[in-house]
Amino acid sequence: MKSVLLKLAILASLLIFVVGCSSGDTSRHDNSKSEETIRTVLKSIFTGPDEEQKKLFKIQATTDPQALTPYLEKKYKSLIEEQYLQEFLKNNQGTTWLQSAFMAGYQLKAAMPINVQKAKSGGYTFKFDVDYTKNGKTNAATIIGDINTTSNGKVVAINVIDDDGLFKLLTSKTPIRHGK
Repeated sequence: MKSVLLKLAILASLLIFVVGCSSGDTSRHDNSKSEETIRTVLKSIFTGPDEEQKKLFKIQATTDPQALTPYLEKKYKSLIEEQYLQEFLKNNQGTTWLQSAFMAGYQLKAAMPINVQKAKSGGYTFKFDVDYTKNGKTNAATIIGDINTTSNGKVVAINVIDDDGLFKLLTSKTPIRHGK
């Protein structure tokens, strides 16, 4: 009887150990998936505009105000939670910097690495540089913010806390000097 109980106790301990280890691996996998998704979304928001986006910006400004919507839905559908995607599109979060860069004649490029860290609040913080180029001259602005994801790694909120004056530069008539 003692032998059976001992074997049962060892088996139960082993089972608990295996379950504990596998659940820990899953959370690490979820974090890395979230971090990968965050980097992809931020890179997309701050790199460009590419030729297709330029074409769509022109169409949007002249003939079809909704020209970008199908393009953006397709681009972000797998990265952003469905409920948040509509708000993201409505508030132009996917195009704010790129469209402003296009109108001002700048080209943006998110510099690697995009630093993403788990925050105590449960979301993530991010910090990275964006190179902005016009007339062959390149400068950089540091972007800082926070972002939340679902348990399956999709984005549900983006908050750019500081863009180092980039948006103001892109939308101003008078160039602002960035001495970075």
